[in-house]
Amino acid sequence: MTAKISDIAKLAGISSASVSRILNKTGRYSEETAKKVHKIAEEIGYYKDISASNLASQKSSTIGIIYTTLNTNFSNIVVDAIVSTATMNHFDTIMMQSKKDDANDLDQVCQRMMERRVFSILFVSIRPTAKTIQLLNNLGIVSLLVGTASPLSTPYISSNDYQIGFQATQFLLDRGYQKIGFAGADTTTDFVRRQRYSGYLAALKQASVRFSQDWKFDGDFSYDAGIQAATYYCHHQDLHAIIAASDEVSWGMLNGFQDRGVNVPEQIAILSIDGTDSCLRTRPKLSSVTQNFELMGKTAIEYLLQSPKNRKSKVFIPFRIDPRNTTR
Repeated sequence: MTAKISDIAKLAGISSASVSRILNKTGRYSEETAKKVHKIAEEIGYYKDISASNLASQKSSTIGIIYTTLNTNFSNIVVDAIVSTATMNHFDTIMMQSKKDDANDLDQVCQRMMERRVFSILFVSIRPTAKTIQLLNNLGIVSLLVGTASPLSTPYISSNDYQIGFQATQFLLDRGYQKIGFAGADTTTDFVRRQRYSGYLAALKQASVRFSQDWKFDGDFSYDAGIQAATYYCHHQDLHAIIAASDEVSWGMLNGFQDRGVNVPEQIAILSIDGTDSCLRTRPKLSSVTQNFELMGKTAIEYLLQSPKNRKSKVFIPFRIDPRNTTR
């Protein structure tokens, strides 16, 4: 049940009019009373200017988009597709940025977004806490993850990350590579990374290739992680190929290997995950698992246009593998 001004007034022992003045920062009131009111409002989950009935019936036509600073470069593709498709369907959009890996900041951004009377919040490559999702559900605000996945009950639109790991590995195995590394992502802390890593391990096992722990190099999806991975793998010259967690990691590895006189793909192959245009700008051009980020953004708006009973809990967007010049 949505918290009301009258609920705050009752708990604070003051009138609803006084609570309204404090929340809207009008009229006169003591600082002590204001602190008390704001504390109660937070505790009972009250947010100003939110009408659950209006949101549930989608009388608002505004969609909130929350994104974060990333070491990968695909979020702008997703956001551009969301905004253009939303505009074509006569929706307004509000965009806000949250700090990377900061749950408290994301909760605060969500609160500010709720105050804008949005009927939906799209989380682009960022995952809110279970508490925030529950609050959005209680308020009738449609939450949707785009470009990422979650083990929680939150609906999402993404590639099938297990299949990305599996098919990327299978692609390399089919081309004669046996000892295959996995680089650039911390596979212990993130659902998406674990899914890809699980697919990678499953493909190796199916091919009866015995995995060695030193084939894996963790990182944060960044160019610098790729440079570090190249340094690490130069001490493991028995590897035949490496699956990189992002295009930035691939780019860093490619340059790192070249700086150390290691030829790609003659001495070691690289297969990048993401497949943005940056894969075409490297020399040699990067082979990639290419995700359709534009379609993810478009599908997010199509999801909102559906009636709630027809919405699926997860939508997988097809991906493809583009062989280029960093694999044989």
